[in-house]
Amino acid sequence: MPRTKEQNEEIRLRRKEEIMKGALSVYVEKGYAAAEIVDVAERAGIGKGLVYYYYKDKRSLFRDLFLHMFHLSNLHTRQQFSREGTAVELCENFASVQFHNLFENSAHVLFFFRMRFDLQELFSQEEMLQHVWRHNNLQIVIETLRKGMEEGQIRPMSPELLTEQYWGAIMHAMGFLKRKKDALLKQGKSLEEAEQLLQSEIRDAARTCAAMIRANAR
Repeated sequence: MPRTKEQNEEIRLRRKEEIMKGALSVYVEKGYAAAEIVDVAERAGIGKGLVYYYYKDKRSLFRDLFLHMFHLSNLHTRQQFSREGTAVELCENFASVQFHNLFENSAHVLFFFRMRFDLQELFSQEEMLQHVWRHNNLQIVIETLRKGMEEGQIRPMSPELLTEQYWGAIMHAMGFLKRKKDALLKQGKSLEEAEQLLQSEIRDAARTCAAMIRANAR
């Protein structure tokens, strides 16, 4: 019995998801220049020909990976800031989730550490302006901080500037935690063990990110 249109679409989506996971794994390990279609196929557990069925070449594949990751990042940020809680609570929780993702969803975090080196290889300047994933993420935070200022929870200042400072604090802390994590992995610790050993630093980093935006912050 031939497959239905819905079944074919389900298979297509599942195959694309497998390819994206394989491409992400290869990318965070090798980067764009050293990655090959055969590597992606092996990580995805499918034949090289099937990858070429969906993508004509390496560039089209990794362009799709980047757009896929930008979409996931924006979706994740919007979901985190749509939860119940004060602006300060939402910002502290968001920072905490980001830091834990370094251990629990490390491939996604490592993608964003690496991707800035390959953006210009894969996208024109005009295209990069269209796919402003960071801008979209920041706008979500700006909306949250602006509302928090109106309610007296967030220090009164330019919400755009405060968002940049808050985001910068997260990125600096991520860099610190990544270096600590990498050192522990070199010592033979697992990701789970490294996360447990750095619980205090993760907690303090999230609290510091939240403290800097409070109305009584100095």
